[in-house]
Parts: sequence; C-alpha cells; structure tokens
Amino acid sequence: MKIALDVLGGDNAPLSNIKGAFAYLDHCGDSAAELLLLGDKPQIESSIREIGREESDVSIIHTTEIVEMNERASRIFREKPDSSLVKSIQLVKDNEAQAVVSAGNTGALLTSSLFLIGKIPGIRRPAFAPFIPTNNGGFILCDAGANADNKPQHLVQFALMASAYIEHLENRPDPKVALLNIGREENKGNELTTNAYPMLKKHVRNFIGNIESRYILDGEADVVICDGFTGNIVLKLTEGIISHLMGWIHERIKPHATDKDLASILTTVFNDITNTLDHEEYGATPLLGINGVVMKCHGSSTDRGIKNSLIAAQKALEENLIDEIAERLSRHSDIFEENNKINETNPA
Repeated sequence: MKIALDVLGGDNAPLSNIKGAFAYLDHCGDSAAELLLLGDKPQIESSIREIGREESDVSIIHTTEIVEMNERASRIFREKPDSSLVKSIQLVKDNEAQAVVSAGNTGALLTSSLFLIGKIPGIRRPAFAPFIPTNNGGFILCDAGANADNKPQHLVQFALMASAYIEHLENRPDPKVALLNIGREENKGNELTTNAYPMLKKHVRNFIGNIESRYILDGEADVVICDGFTGNIVLKLTEGIISHLMGWIHERIKPHATDKDLASILTTVFNDITNTLDHEEYGATPLLGINGVVMKCHGSSTDRGIKNSLIAAQKALEENLIDEIAERLSRHSDIFEENNKINETNPA
C-alpha cells in the first residue's frame, strides 16, 4: 500500500508536511503504508535532516513545478504535469500509489483528479465531505464546495456517498441523513430542495427530512446534504464562528483568571473544547465520487493535520471505501438513468 503526499501543497509547506509524514510513520509503526513524498528533492532531503530523521524511511519523487494556492485550476493538470500536486494524482492513475493526500490548491486537486483518475461509474458530480466535530460527535457536510450548482439527483448521490463514508469513518451504522433547508416542512425551500426531498425519501435509508442550519450542530443528523455553494458558506461560517467565540471568551476570562487553581481549570476546559472542535483531529476531507482515494487537507494544516490525513487515507484504503460507495450506488441505477436523461437535454 502506497500513499502519495504532495509535500509542496499548503500554507506551511514543506516542513509541516514532512513532519506530519514522519509523525504518521511513528504513529502507525509496522502497519504504516509506504510514503511517497513528492516535491523538490533537495528541499525535502534538507528538511528531513533538519528534523533529525532518515531519508530511507520514505521514498522521494522529485518534481520541478509548484501549483500556487491562487492559480486558476482548470488547466493545471495540462500546464504543470510535473508539479507535486498533479504528479501525486498521476501516480494513483498509474496504480503506482493507492491514495493521494494534499493541502494544496483545492480547485487544482479537484479538476486534476477528475481528468486523470475519473469518477466512480455512474457518478455525475464529485463532492467534498468534511467531518465537522461537535460536542455530540459530529456530522458529515456534503457537498462543501466541489460544485456551485447542483441538480436533485446530485444531492441523492451525495447522500449515498456520505452515508457510506461516515459508516466507515465513525462506525455509525444506518446514519441519519438530513437535507439542509430553511424550514422543516417538506414543501419548504427552493426548486432544488423541494425536488430533492422526495428523491431522498425514496432512495436514502434513514432520511429524516429537512434540517435548519441552526440545528446542524445539535446531533440530529449524521449527514447533512446541500449544494456545494451553500455547503462551503456553512463550513467557513462555522469555522469562523467557533474561532471567534473561542478567542472572545478567552479574552473575556483572562483578566479574571488570576487564581492559579481557576486558571488551571479553565486551561483544561479550553484545551478539551479546542481538541473536540479541531478539524485537524480528523485530518483531510475526501473527494467523494472520484474513482480513487483523494484526500484534501485544510490549506493551513500543521504536521498534526497531515499525520491524521495520512491515517484517514490508509483507513479508507483498508476498508475499501471506493468499492463500498460504488456498490451502494449500483443499487440505485435509476438515479443514473434520470441523470442521463437530464444531461442529454441540459448538460450539467
């Protein structure tokens, strides 16, 4: 089993990525996958020496190009084939690696994966499916930004894929699936949600109906489905509110925490809350629907986030996540047929 790591992707590259790679090897020991580190070889070798580790523990693949975080993504796979991001994906296509992990340019990762690896048969659109931790255990939000516009059939496929993923990730049998909407009633919402509702009800086991955004953190649903435009706003708003509130509460309490015992208690509480809500604890977000394991880390990932992303990629491989998604979707072939009819007259 081999996992390709885009060493040059992300805000903290390359050092955090390399530290995360070796933290993963330390954590998994003999059960770890073989790591392929892609990037500038001299730079990787220098960073490995800097942290006091051995080059022989990993395989280094030299690349000559870098995909910047602000580059237009649509043609990166053609314009920069020797970049660490594109070459990582190419290794999966060529079966020289079984998974890719990257904190790099999201759009470039998506388009390169689509064109080089392709989609699981029958899938119309891939989707990002981040796990959002909460005090109640957390939930999958899908789609969180792979698509700006969606059709009802896409949302059904998102629900089927995300259900399979959370069963694998969190060992939750029969996950509860909800449709993000402006009200609970079946007839509420826009054209997309009102048309998607009966289809979800028909095809998705344990569909519990609509959920309003203010309840998504309460643990009512294990999977929350929406179009990618809405999902990306929800994801970033949630991250921003949590970060703001934690900082604000900390600043308000700090002047009153002069007592050592009280300060110790508050530190423990804040650390516990931070660890519970920290996205790095769960590592990367899978690009569901791609016919291979492609994991997207947060652009600001530290070595801890990279380590956990590599662990998540290995788990997805060991539990045959791609085959499980494909098998689950095959039970709903009529969704594919409806998609084909739609795309003949109105290409998605």
